[in-house]
Parts: sequence; structure tokens; C-alpha cells
Amino acid sequence: MKKQKILVCEDECDSREAIKNILTKRNYEVYTAKDGKESIEKAREIKPHLLILDIRMPKIDGIEVVKEIRRFDTKVKIIFLTAFQSPQLSKEAAKYNIYDYIVKPPSPHYLIKAVGDALKQKKS
Repeated sequence: MKKQKILVCEDECDSREAIKNILTKRNYEVYTAKDGKESIEKAREIKPHLLILDIRMPKIDGIEVVKEIRRFDTKVKIIFLTAFQSPQLSKEAAKYNIYDYIVKPPSPHYLIKAVGDALKQKKS
């Protein structure tokens, strides 16, 4: 069985590597990006099944990244990663078909559950 591809887009190196390590141990094929621009380039190149995307990043923020990625991939599941919960975030998430959002730093248990649930969900 082919491994499912996940792209982790997070500008904080320690957080990015921690998420990568957790998911790699669960047998996912994990790629990383350090900013919004790199996120778009890698998403276009590797065509991930799931994107874990920080909202506040340098160069291009997460909302702009989603807008751009949705132009070429309407099926990829997306989980927002944020330090702040807000009603505005919920509105944005609904507008762009975001599967979930996780508050940073994510607990390994919640991260694994959210990723598993997102990847099991039927494509819309």
C-alpha cells in the first residue's frame, strides 16, 4: 500500500520537525516547507493528500496559500495550524473547505487523530 503524503508548512523549525517526526513514526510520507511560497511550490510538485498549514508565515500567509493551492488542487485535505483561535478563522476555514484547525503546540495524540480523521474522510 502506498504511503499517504503529508506536507507540513510551518515557519518555526522546531515545531515543523516535531510534527514531521510524529507523523513519520506513523508511517506517513512527510514533506516540509518553511514559508508560504515554498508551501505552494511543494504542494504543486508532490501533490500531497493532506496539508498541515500554519496560518501566520513569512512571505505568504496561510490563507493566501490556501487560495492559491485551491486553484490547482480542490481535493487536498487541509488542517490549519494556529496559535490563536478566532471566529474569523472559523469563517475562513469554512470558506476554503478546511478540514480542521489545531491550536499550537499540538498534542501528539490530537495531531495523529486529526490527521487520521482527515485522511479517512471521503473526497469532496
